[in-house]
Amino acid sequence: MDNILTNASPRFTLVDESISNLKAKKSAPRSSLERLIYNSEHLADVLHSNKKLKSIRFDELELLRDIRELVETNSIKFDKLKKPEEFRREIRATILPRYITGDLIKNIEEKLLAELFASRLGKDQDALITALVFLQSHTDLNLPVEDNPLWETIFNISLKDGLQFVDTLTVLLEGMDSLKVKDPDLLNRDPLILQKTKQICQWHVFWRRLIEHKEIKPFEGLISSILRGEIMIELYFDELVHLPYYLYQLFKDKMNQTGFLSEVIPDGDQEKLSEDLKNAILKSVEKDLPFILPTLIKRVDKLIKKVKKFELRDQLQQAVDILKLEDNLANNIFLLILIAAKISMKKYWENRRDRFFFFTILKNPLDAKNYFDYGNILMRLKKSKTAEQLFRCALEIDNDAFWGCWGLGQFYLKKNQIDKAELNLTQALAKAQKAALQQTRRFHRELFLIKEDVKKLNRKKIRNQAKLQPQIELF
Repeated sequence: MDNILTNASPRFTLVDESISNLKAKKSAPRSSLERLIYNSEHLADVLHSNKKLKSIRFDELELLRDIRELVETNSIKFDKLKKPEEFRREIRATILPRYITGDLIKNIEEKLLAELFASRLGKDQDALITALVFLQSHTDLNLPVEDNPLWETIFNISLKDGLQFVDTLTVLLEGMDSLKVKDPDLLNRDPLILQKTKQICQWHVFWRRLIEHKEIKPFEGLISSILRGEIMIELYFDELVHLPYYLYQLFKDKMNQTGFLSEVIPDGDQEKLSEDLKNAILKSVEKDLPFILPTLIKRVDKLIKKVKKFELRDQLQQAVDILKLEDNLANNIFLLILIAAKISMKKYWENRRDRFFFFTILKNPLDAKNYFDYGNILMRLKKSKTAEQLFRCALEIDNDAFWGCWGLGQFYLKKNQIDKAELNLTQALAKAQKAALQQTRRFHRELFLIKEDVKKLNRKKIRNQAKLQPQIELF
């Protein structure tokens, strides 16, 4: 699969072969053309290994979304492309001109020059100079963008940041499509479910019901400080992976009603809605608390060191002590209150991470694929524990679909837990084959990728078995 990312453009194939033959005879290239090609091959290593040059990337989220739109709009055209390099070149030719602006070129030139002056290694200097030559060829000589090795390298590295090229097409950033609107007001509008949840979380009736729980008493002082805005405990929606599902189940039958977001709601209805929302959040908390509890304790511990007021430190320490006792009901109620406070107080969730999760998952909380896609994003961000939760949630939501098994298979494969990876990938393959038979025009790409993961698993098994084989001493 890595070959898909690293194959040179067709234009350079013959030259590459001739140079590889020359390398066998010469220790280093001599002619200008040989040096240019040799240095262009070294560009990727320089960009990967140099910390300052690692920041030379196209905007990954935008890039992935544009690739998806391009492939979906021209599905017949891309189905006919069988060779990876043709597939990739077609995408580069269409996508890259949108990203290569004057500002981008200027930014890259400045970074390359800065590193050129700081670089001491000869081959790195040559590669950096070659990169500047390619920049100049784009701006002055009008070399086609899809044939410029510098842009090809940056394009491949942008995609290679944690995922393989074909995998980019499976990472659907559909949730962000909702933000592509012309009406500025819509950019600040939350999903209906979140709006309704926020509305209920701001009713005094809702909080009165929470305070009725005797388990809340040890946390009373801290909760009061949180609601007054004196202290903020870090919490993210993507750590509460079951929350969108239970909120959707609560509101799905009422969302199309005209008075769904009405402020004029009778007291009796407010009582019932408050109780229903409390129970819905509690169901999510019961599933997610065991996963998030260790992280929550660490965050509160860190907060204690930062807080200067003795009274607040005392409240936080008391909360940590109770959380460590693992009193499930008390801890569930505390996390429930944290979630309610987070939703009702805008500053708690006004960040891209939370909005992206809700826009992605709430597009259809009953679609296991959304959880799989978001889990893959978190895997790339090295948040594997949260990704595992999302994959498990996908399996709970739709046990017949292959997404949850596939995600867990990838997770265990990365963790080198071979038996668990094999179990999940085998199940994923069987389910994907069944789905492909039922819907003949779908899931070809997914089947191919699952089979690639199975091959990767088998290679790992062979390597592990080889390590376990007793070594024969010849002498």
